[in-house]
Amino acid sequence: MPLSDREQQILQEIEDQLYEQDPDFARGVSSTTLPVVLRRNVRRGMVAFIGGLAVLVGFFFYPRLPVGVVAFLVMVGAAYYTYDNLRKIGTEQVRVLREQAPLSGLMERIRRKIREAGNREDE
Repeated sequence: MPLSDREQQILQEIEDQLYEQDPDFARGVSSTTLPVVLRRNVRRGMVAFIGGLAVLVGFFFYPRLPVGVVAFLVMVGAAYYTYDNLRKIGTEQVRVLREQAPLSGLMERIRRKIREAGNREDE
């Protein structure tokens, strides 16, 4: 349902007041989009999963059952959190996220070498 002219005018006045009162906040809000927030959440989930994995590996060297259980629960929770945000992002955004990964160039070189090795075996 579109806004009436009066409602659009009121909304524009509110927006102008926001820019006048707190320009940094207004810029931050206007530049933040849902895909940006979801990508940030995916990164946070991956960091939490890796942190839980590190603590779980440490658990095997210094066994304390509560620490191991908490580390496992953190890993499961982080995996679910990451999966849920990836599902919300969609396939196109996941491809972009993969390309922006720090090791994406390395992974692409490894894939290319595996393909080349497979092609040599076929010949």
